[in-house]
Amino acid sequence: MRALAISMLFTGTLLVSPLASAAAVKGADGQTVEIAPPKRVVAVNSSLVEILFGLGKGGTVVGTDVGGNFPPEQAKIAKVGHPYHPSVEGIISLQPDVVLTSQENLDAATAAQLRGARIPVLVLENSSKDGIAGLKRRIEAVARLFDIPEAGQKMTREMDQRLAELNKRIAATKTKPRILFIYAHGPGEAFVYGRDTGVHVLIELVGGQNAADFTTGTKALTAEGMVLAAPDAIIMLNRSLEAVGGAAGALKMPGVALTPAGKNSKIIAVDDTVRWVGPRFPLFADSLFTALHANARP
Repeated sequence: MRALAISMLFTGTLLVSPLASAAAVKGADGQTVEIAPPKRVVAVNSSLVEILFGLGKGGTVVGTDVGGNFPPEQAKIAKVGHPYHPSVEGIISLQPDVVLTSQENLDAATAAQLRGARIPVLVLENSSKDGIAGLKRRIEAVARLFDIPEAGQKMTREMDQRLAELNKRIAATKTKPRILFIYAHGPGEAFVYGRDTGVHVLIELVGGQNAADFTTGTKALTAEGMVLAAPDAIIMLNRSLEAVGGAAGALKMPGVALTPAGKNSKIIAVDDTVRWVGPRFPLFADSLFTALHANARP
């Protein structure tokens, strides 16, 4: 595979799609992609995979990274490596018409390598920032690439409807719980997520306050920081919670037992993809809201 990929890089045997009926879409990196609706797509970012399936274009996805878990069909799609450093050779070997990615998943050097192999690369906005507004712009860009703007508009309308219903429930609670996200590979390695993250967006969608909004991005978890953050609830990825030994294991992490969340055992599992804002966020927010306020219900 390596020899094949390198050969393609230097000989340029991979060609871009014909420009007939091409859509011109400008990426977040200033580079414009102008191709006919693609038939073979490598999507590096789980939220982009979900957008493609939601738009009815899941059948075009021939490669993706290992970070996604939805829809179930994505498990059968070829993988091109870690979401933050995918394999250039793996992507080239799949001969895509276009690579769809977001700013945080593909650096400029990697994008240049792919473009050097004559593979169009559309870099969309960072999927962890600017919340639902940024997500809508990414949906609109993907729909435009496939020349199916109505499908994109339908997807955004459905999200708006779900969020409007959730906002009615939030308004009725008149509370603003402090919520902290812990990302852990195991009991000895954990981080909290501050502003400019997908998790921050999720916390705001449920009417909460990010207890780690004192920082931007990620920060190592410390007992002192945990006590100062004083979260009412702690959320963790399903796989993180499993890695630390469940809720009982989470309570043994630095400072957790001293917080209101720890004292009330308010440890809530969330989907493994919430670090990237995607089309299922209204559903994630609804589930999290229900879990947060479970004890307040009759």
